[in-house]
Amino acid sequence: MSVSPGPAARDQPRLRVVIAEDAVLLREGLRRVLTDAGLDVAGTAGNAGQLLSLVAALRPDAVLTDIRMPPSQTTEGLQAALEIRRQWPGTAVIVLSQHVETEHLFELLAGDPRGIGYVLKERVADIAQFTAAIRRVAAGESVIDPQVVSRLVARPR
Repeated sequence: MSVSPGPAARDQPRLRVVIAEDAVLLREGLRRVLTDAGLDVAGTAGNAGQLLSLVAALRPDAVLTDIRMPPSQTTEGLQAALEIRRQWPGTAVIVLSQHVETEHLFELLAGDPRGIGYVLKERVADIAQFTAAIRRVAAGESVIDPQVVSRLVARPR
């Protein structure tokens, strides 16, 4: 299904995004959805090393990354997100994951939480809301899934 950008999306400047997702079908699906919604997908990566190289070369407005990526399938994507925030603090980072990883999320939110997003894959029910969240994060807002916020608040201090 193709999604046409609404009038508000057509009036906005093209947001340049890099996608990092190791599952090729999901990566290409995200590319299609974001492109159809009026975003400019500048590049895609299948692992964290490729993501960092693309960000260095392309300097996108935003990065959409999974947490668990090759080779170990642990937190390579989140570690790359932290590195992006250190090296290119103006680049928005949206973590798109099926996992709630609160231990590293505190580090990602430390300092300046503007331009940070954490969205759970299974809770994306509306493409327009999803792309609006990406635009909001790129504009400097923080967008954190309510389930993630609940986990953060319930965590022992």
